[in-house]
Amino acid sequence: MSTAIIELNDSGILCHAPGRAGGTPTSPGYALLQNHGVLTGEQALQQAWLQPQQSFNQYWYQLSLSPLSISNHHARHHADLAYAQLQQLYADAGQPQQVIFAMPSNTTAEHLGILLGLVKASPFNAAGLVDAAVAAASQSGLKGKLLHADIQLHTTVLSTLNSAEQVQRQTASQYPDIPLKGIHDTWAQFIADRFIREYRYDPLHTAVGEQQLHDRLPGWINQLNTQPEIEAKLSAPQGDFHLRIQRSEFIAANQRRWQRLIDALASTPYDSLLLSHRLANLPGVLDSLAAAGHDNIVTLAADATLTACLAQGEAIAGAVDSNSSDSQLRFITALPALSSLGAKPEAALTALKESTTAQGTASHLLWGHRAYALGQGLLLLGDGTPVMTADATEDLTKQAAAEITLNEGTINLKQKGNTATITCGGDWDKLRSGDAIHIAGQTLTLIEVG
Repeated sequence: MSTAIIELNDSGILCHAPGRAGGTPTSPGYALLQNHGVLTGEQALQQAWLQPQQSFNQYWYQLSLSPLSISNHHARHHADLAYAQLQQLYADAGQPQQVIFAMPSNTTAEHLGILLGLVKASPFNAAGLVDAAVAAASQSGLKGKLLHADIQLHTTVLSTLNSAEQVQRQTASQYPDIPLKGIHDTWAQFIADRFIREYRYDPLHTAVGEQQLHDRLPGWINQLNTQPEIEAKLSAPQGDFHLRIQRSEFIAANQRRWQRLIDALASTPYDSLLLSHRLANLPGVLDSLAAAGHDNIVTLAADATLTACLAQGEAIAGAVDSNSSDSQLRFITALPALSSLGAKPEAALTALKESTTAQGTASHLLWGHRAYALGQGLLLLGDGTPVMTADATEDLTKQAAAEITLNEGTINLKQKGNTATITCGGDWDKLRSGDAIHIAGQTLTLIEVG
């Protein structure tokens, strides 16, 4: 029986489809109500500011039978929009026979009941319901008091977990004043204000300009994760407008929310802090946490929950609520703790060295949970961040602390003009799989993939 896994986080719903090659696409929790039907996901997001009256994005966060502000025979309430997106996910996943749902920790019993009702009206069955934070933490290899932080379109959720033989959720708290959509809207306004000051052009004045800005914002966010300054370009009837955006100013635009996150985390003691990729990849989050003295931070891989559900399939599938009269599935908030190398750099480094006694040629550089291909060269910034040489701007190249090159199978590490202290456990002129590079408190490990 074919089984798909869906992680229902409306900032970007992830779906593992059985037998599908390639990466895991995301489907944002956006719906567009049209006369001929309901568009959902990326297609709906690409028209959200062009047709704001027909656009909806709170239907997962407020999953209910409450009527929509506008409706037609395709959708009358939030649940209808959620149903439309489920059907699209089902089709995109190759029409699996059953689905395991990984749900946010703030999911209520009412939300679960409506979701299961939608599944009953669908051509697939629900095979299991599991807390996404518990699943992700279950393969982290971490013990003790864990604090898992994740962000959704309209709230941030902190889940306290106890990890021993089992990983069990203790509490879940949500902070609607730290929403991803609000963060994005603030950045969009910040950029619009800059265009107004420099060109007297307001991209938010027209629907087309607003849509264009929001379409390009995710790319700028990704660039500002690794670059101190980027160029932003918007096109208008008057021509193309170019803007230089400083990372520090971009971060400062949302400083109030970063401080709110720090305050929320400070109220909960933990041994390890697990950040979802959605939260950790926002410029300013890791910076603010480091400045506030938070340590023992683990950034989870984007597919951490999905891979855990694959590994824990037997523990998740078919768990029935004994208090339910109709054999309703139970929402699982505890799972066996699995040993994993994916979330703990120290454990990963030890295992890599043990497994590479006959060290081979490395193909990638492992930094946290991301592996960077060595084939086209890498630059290491002063803070340890790797950047593909081909993607680096001239300014970024000048700021690099080190360069890694691969020539005819030989991997070379060379320090550049930056004064950062760099140490390496291997031969700088002939690095091998398992060698570790230490810079600015970061450990980067050479690995062989495939």
